[in-house]
Amino acid sequence: MQFDARLGGEAAALARDHAEVLRRLPATVHAFILVEMQKWPTLFPAEQRYQRALVEHLSGVPSADLVQLSAGIAKVEGEAALSRIAERDPARFQDLAQAALRKQSLVAAWRREVDLFFQQIDPLLESRLFPPDSPRRLVVQLYSGDIAVQPEKLWSRFRTRGTRIPLTLDGVKNRDGFLRALFGAGSEDRSGSLFGRLQDDAAFAATDAWIVESHRALHDLVLQTPTEPQGPLARRSAQREGGSLEPRAPTVSLTGLSYERLLPYRDVLMRALFSKVQTGVESPQAFAAYARSLTLAPEPGALPNPDAIVQAFVRDVLLTGNGTLFVNNTFVEWAAVQALRRAQPRLLVTRYGVRDKLKPFSSLLLFSQPRTSDQIPLIEDPVGSFIDVEQLSYYVWVQAEKSAAYRGKTLYLFLAESQDELLAIRSDTPGPAGSPPAAASLADVCATMARWLGLPTPEGSGRPIAPLVG
Repeated sequence: MQFDARLGGEAAALARDHAEVLRRLPATVHAFILVEMQKWPTLFPAEQRYQRALVEHLSGVPSADLVQLSAGIAKVEGEAALSRIAERDPARFQDLAQAALRKQSLVAAWRREVDLFFQQIDPLLESRLFPPDSPRRLVVQLYSGDIAVQPEKLWSRFRTRGTRIPLTLDGVKNRDGFLRALFGAGSEDRSGSLFGRLQDDAAFAATDAWIVESHRALHDLVLQTPTEPQGPLARRSAQREGGSLEPRAPTVSLTGLSYERLLPYRDVLMRALFSKVQTGVESPQAFAAYARSLTLAPEPGALPNPDAIVQAFVRDVLLTGNGTLFVNNTFVEWAAVQALRRAQPRLLVTRYGVRDKLKPFSSLLLFSQPRTSDQIPLIEDPVGSFIDVEQLSYYVWVQAEKSAAYRGKTLYLFLAESQDELLAIRSDTPGPAGSPPAAASLADVCATMARWLGLPTPEGSGRPIAPLVG
């Protein structure tokens, strides 16, 4: 089928070079690829590499083999009479095709055939995109010291995985001290931290290192100097964590998302969506299209990496994740999972915090303004937060291990700021260490992370933990 994708730049050249094979694909696969190419300016480099590898691989498949490979999809498309759809815009065709498949109760069959199609292709693409000598990756998940950790249940889903290492926390008196010691950040010059070392490595781009957090402690650590907080919400959080929401010029090049720093943007986004609901929408698809068309941007300083691709990512995270607009730790988990899937950073640090007690459904209706009688004061829930983050941090690990970018080459570190223990999992040797490891300092952990990533050890760091980097 001929589509009019109206592509530009590199995407247009890629589609033009491989136009013949694209026309030989089933219409739904052809449309899917073109829709992804339409997003080219808002695709991360990892996503662009995948799309390029996909069409180049398909162009190398003999015609007869390609027909056999896609026969199941073509059969379902024939049963749904998708050839009768004359729409030439690939995105609009997708919507009409899905409607036709639903009408014929063929959605499940179509999805099954699409999965089979990519199951035969993706392993070949993965071996090309992620060879054995591809760079190591590091995922660090932190629990705020305000979370009511139950030590006997901590990281309970990893009973048979990884190694628990005792931590010596001598001299670490508070949250700021814990984070500074962990990431090698001096009390004055924080640009010399592990994050700061990343920008000195030419192999790291801003989207290769991510911090995603419920509040802002990590952002304060690497990007700004604490100042007097402004506003009741800022002051309430400042009492808990120190610092403020005042933006400062970034001292390191990375991508950071803070649920708290994005508060003004979340409010504006909610109001825009609520206004659209009030005026009426034709269908869920129409509402989703409207949401994707919004060009609202976070306030200056809210994002350390304000590139358009990151702004689009934040919007998508808030619109597509269940509860990401309302629950800070849900935002952290979903944003982290999407970053792992789309940007595939070499370093990802998540930090979960205390969420407020969940409210009755009537006060959480999406895009609504709750009645006065439904407005319940905000009350923090440290115990419920622990139950949540145990599950959410596990989800992040599971999603990372599903990706060829992370399997077999990732070190996972789990730390709770109130506990003198860490859990370390090497994806190439996920079982526990053979003998009980010696106690380590946070400086040792910092040196371990630097060694794993191939970075110079930050000044003042300890020694890499041998069982983890050997």
